Amino acid sequence: MNEPTIFEQPIHSKDPEVGEDAIYMPEYGVGANGRGPSRIGEEGEEEDDFRDYVFPEDRKLGTWSTAFLLINRVVGAGIFSTPSSIIHNTNSVGATLLFWVLGGVMTFCGLAVYLEFGTAIPRSGGEKVYLERVYRKPKYLATCIFAVQFILFAISTAGSISFSSYLLRCVLGSSTTPSEAGGQAQEEATKYDGTWLNRGIAVAAITVVCLIHAFLPRLGIWLSNGLGVFKLVLLSLVVCTGFAALAGRMEGESPRNFSSFDGPGDATGMGKDVAGSAAGYALALLQVLYSYGGWENANYVLSEVRDAPRTLRRAAPIAIGTVTVFYVLANIAYFAAMTKDELSKSGVVPTAIFFTRVWGPSAFTDRVMPLFLSFSALGNVFAQSFAMPRVKQELAKEGTLPFSRFWASDWPEQKSPTGAILLHWIFTVALILGSSTKDVYQFLSNIFTYSGNWIKVFLGIGLLYLNYTPAENWNTPENQRFHSYPVLTVFWVVGLLYTCAAPFIPNTLLTKVHFSVVPALGTGMLVIGVVYWVIWAKVLPALGFSIQHEVVVLPDGSERVKYKRVRPRGGRGGARRRRNGGRGGGRAGG
Repeated sequence: MNEPTIFEQPIHSKDPEVGEDAIYMPEYGVGANGRGPSRIGEEGEEEDDFRDYVFPEDRKLGTWSTAFLLINRVVGAGIFSTPSSIIHNTNSVGATLLFWVLGGVMTFCGLAVYLEFGTAIPRSGGEKVYLERVYRKPKYLATCIFAVQFILFAISTAGSISFSSYLLRCVLGSSTTPSEAGGQAQEEATKYDGTWLNRGIAVAAITVVCLIHAFLPRLGIWLSNGLGVFKLVLLSLVVCTGFAALAGRMEGESPRNFSSFDGPGDATGMGKDVAGSAAGYALALLQVLYSYGGWENANYVLSEVRDAPRTLRRAAPIAIGTVTVFYVLANIAYFAAMTKDELSKSGVVPTAIFFTRVWGPSAFTDRVMPLFLSFSALGNVFAQSFAMPRVKQELAKEGTLPFSRFWASDWPEQKSPTGAILLHWIFTVALILGSSTKDVYQFLSNIFTYSGNWIKVFLGIGLLYLNYTPAENWNTPENQRFHSYPVLTVFWVVGLLYTCAAPFIPNTLLTKVHFSVVPALGTGMLVIGVVYWVIWAKVLPALGFSIQHEVVVLPDGSERVKYKRVRPRGGRGGARRRRNGGRGGGRAGG
């Protein structure tokens, strides 16, 4: 069948404001501009599979801005909201702490894989670029599968809802304390979750964040950096409060959680069903990995990073190492002050209840701490809304998405991917408004992590293939700047496969619809991606719908994408357009 004509010849701009010398060259091997790879297509011409996006130096991120981008993305609502669900699924203090350590180890193993890809292919796009490098046949299949997963699930719904929940707790306060009977404290703390008020605030938050990133991008970066610093201060406060609890300086009695491996008592209602269950441990690990999630954020925006390979090698380990230490210490702090049952029932507000447990009820614990936690969640939304639209714009600029010209637009001043930011906003708001249950945060975090794990599995296997296939020319001096040890890659892939496969094992836990939907929907994403590929890459080209676009580098280093419709391969019109290369076409975001 015919395939869509996406990239063709190197393109010379005919725009008068650009000049004859503005040129775009392809990049899979050593291209004609000497900066990147190129490869030869089936008909002898070079195929442009992805592009360099050149930004002025003053708009690029340095080492510390990149590190804080990662910290701000990783440290969001997860560490302050997921500990309850993890002990809920393990019923063991020791197992929970080991899972947090395991999550850090797996994150470093995955980081090594992304460092190898990112330093060898230092351009924006993240997994999209790497999948296209590994899985070239069937053509565009990997891109379509990734596009479906990323457009549907790489959104800021969970962070926005978490921000709203904490803000409501700050404004409205709580009339109960963790020492009160049953789950009244948790019910009081989360009584507004899932309400229209909760959803309305979440929509307002993501709207403001997207507007800042779209029209005031420099302010967005400064706010993101500032919130990243604030999160480290907040985590330090959690850790220091935990040390105070360990020293006996707290309201009430110590829970003595460290008296045995599992700790005293049970996480009510969960122990018998989950303890030792492969599915329970898999769901706990999913939540841990979600809390560590976002370490790949810098790979999404490498074209906007100054000296990307060098900066990435420095910033990523600094950020993830710092986060891992804080995460383990923070969980020790939680167990130093709260019983397993209290932590299990705390829902998405364990940190607020933790401070109340140590310091006692006060205006600070009831009002100020929830406000601080809402800022942490907001910082995560800022980081997501900065990086994720860059990848979505990459997908749009390839013509992979419907209405690609619109989503690829950087109107009005080519300062940010406004079209992709709007796309990010639409799907985020849709899931916010479509959520009606109080456990929507946990569900969305699980589905985002689960579906993303499948993509990471393919990347890990693909990297092993590149390293052990000489014909791929991967381990050449030009393409190899960081090397991930294969044993680390294998360990990472095996761990991810466990989280993907274990939820399908028959067990009593998955009788709940909330959890059974996660593996089904996450795996179904692969099928949806294949169906979309068949429609986009096979059916539509056969009907005459195909898009060719051209990339033009402007004098300020930014780029414009110009589109034109072409006939499928084999037609006389399509051949004529291929020969004419970069002439004609309309603008998208010029």
